[in-house]
Amino acid sequence: MGYTGRIVTSISVFFTHSLYIVYYYYRDGKVEALDLYSFPFLILFAYWAGKQYDKVKYLSDKDTLTGVYNRRFVLNSFEKIASLANRTNSKLFVLLIDCDNFKEINDRHGHHKGDMVLTAIAETLIRSTRKSDIVARWGGDEFLIIGHHKDETGLQTILSRLHNELENLYEQVNIDNVSVSIGSAIFPDQSRDLDELIRSADVDMYERKKSAILSNLKR
Repeated sequence: MGYTGRIVTSISVFFTHSLYIVYYYYRDGKVEALDLYSFPFLILFAYWAGKQYDKVKYLSDKDTLTGVYNRRFVLNSFEKIASLANRTNSKLFVLLIDCDNFKEINDRHGHHKGDMVLTAIAETLIRSTRKSDIVARWGGDEFLIIGHHKDETGLQTILSRLHNELENLYEQVNIDNVSVSIGSAIFPDQSRDLDELIRSADVDMYERKKSAILSNLKR
């Protein structure tokens, strides 16, 4: 949770009340004791009000179930992230993570277990990524990860780490055959548009899933 609301409201009240005191001092040649004594209470109230704003802002950007960022935050932030990447001549990766057979999990084990699966995926994604990466629930059983892309080797390392961490997901939720699929796309190589990048990641995810199925059949 940020501190913007608390900082802005506290500073605003401090300067406003200070100007009020200075004005009446020069006008009347004195300052009322009540004006001085009320100073700390006004600052505390301003801090409390700012904290309420920070809470609302924080919750509006978060998915209520999993605690990761939500679609709204991604849509509002992507343009800024992309602009920064353009200015620094750098690239971004967009990963799309999808829980396999999630409808079957809900139908067979109930929505409570389904929620546990989504929460476990979110926690694993947070644990397996860098602090600078954005982890978000895109909707339903889909998650997004957006981060700075150095090279293909670095991306494959991230994908390998995610696969390894998510491989044992079934142990966390005590459900057999829980698995996820991951697809990737690169900004700006494949597109500069978020929707197109997600579509590319979705195609990549499908191709990876198909390759995995074919590999298993050949064994």
